[in-house]
Amino acid sequence: MSQKDKKPFHVIYLGESGFPYGLAAIQKLIMISKALISVGAKVTVINRKGFFDPEKLVDIPLEGVVHGINYIYTSGTVYKPKSFFPRNIQKLRGIIKEFMFLRKLKKNNNLGAAIISCHHFGQTLLYRIYGWVLGFPIVLNYVEWASAMQHRKGWKVQINDYLFDNWLVQKMDGAFPISEVLIDNFKKIAPSKPQFKIPILCDYEEFNIPRVKREYPYFLYCGALVYREVVDFILEAFNQLPAEPRMDLYLILGGGQEEDLRKLEIDIKQLKEKDRVKIFRNIPRKDIPIYFKGASALLIPLRNTIQDEARFPHKIGEYVATGNPMIATNFGEVKHYFKDGENAFIADDYEVVAYAEKMKEVIENPKLAVEIGLKGQELCLQKFNYIHYGEPIKNFLEKM
Repeated sequence: MSQKDKKPFHVIYLGESGFPYGLAAIQKLIMISKALISVGAKVTVINRKGFFDPEKLVDIPLEGVVHGINYIYTSGTVYKPKSFFPRNIQKLRGIIKEFMFLRKLKKNNNLGAAIISCHHFGQTLLYRIYGWVLGFPIVLNYVEWASAMQHRKGWKVQINDYLFDNWLVQKMDGAFPISEVLIDNFKKIAPSKPQFKIPILCDYEEFNIPRVKREYPYFLYCGALVYREVVDFILEAFNQLPAEPRMDLYLILGGGQEEDLRKLEIDIKQLKEKDRVKIFRNIPRKDIPIYFKGASALLIPLRNTIQDEARFPHKIGEYVATGNPMIATNFGEVKHYFKDGENAFIADDYEVVAYAEKMKEVIENPKLAVEIGLKGQELCLQKFNYIHYGEPIKNFLEKM
């Protein structure tokens, strides 16, 4: 085959739903895909089931290209049915069509490797079987220690996570761990399998935008409402700050139920500066950089738990890409990249008083905060810029 006729190395993403929209998992998918595309690879995301609310119309074709990334909904619709039987019929259709799509690609010698981004044991096991039957390598996007995630409760979920972590992970052909903890774990359970660390990735240009000035300066936290413990921690720290100079707190919260939101709003009313706390829900992805860029500092208190040691929150890369300072705690991957007073504000412990002191440092030393924020941005460009990872990721997959 001539060089002109040679097909590009084709990588398939399996296990996600809702592309091209979504939070951290979808954004990481996009960054890895853009990195691969930048070095000549082709990427296709398969959504096996509908994701969107049928009562809220979205302009998303069943097949298309976004950011240069191909995608397809094998479910036959982008919407998730509300009733039980239509929903499960759609799932079955999506599974069958997904396998047929993969088989066709393999038959046409157009399937180089698959990246799995999923914690569901049954679904991931099926992908593992696809790889064995059709003959293509499966690499796990290894970004969480599922059984250590505190919000994943219920006996079914616990059985799923136990089997996933202790049996299925080692059956992968390789892994893309996001943290040193997951690197060590993969070495332990699958010592003969290759792995390549992919940290948080971001597109710096997305955050290279003008700052929108608000009436008052503000701290900002972005996260899931399910992490209520972390939200409460931030509120307690904020409640210890002096009344002057005025600093607001923006909470960009996703997920959760309306009842959870109401409980949070009731608790906020007990704060001495309750009027300074602003909650934002369902912010469009295109507006996230605007909020991040305008903040005086961005908050991410990591806990001293296996869950937080193993993960590396995607928003950290986006935080530091803005050039604004990050306020974190010295746990997990933070301690491998950031140093207090140099490229971030880092509290030694996950304690409200210690964290509040770092928030006070930002208020009392605005020039230093700017300098530290710019140092964090330099680190982002060196370590987290997606464009640096295309060639090594592609080489890793091709060697599989």
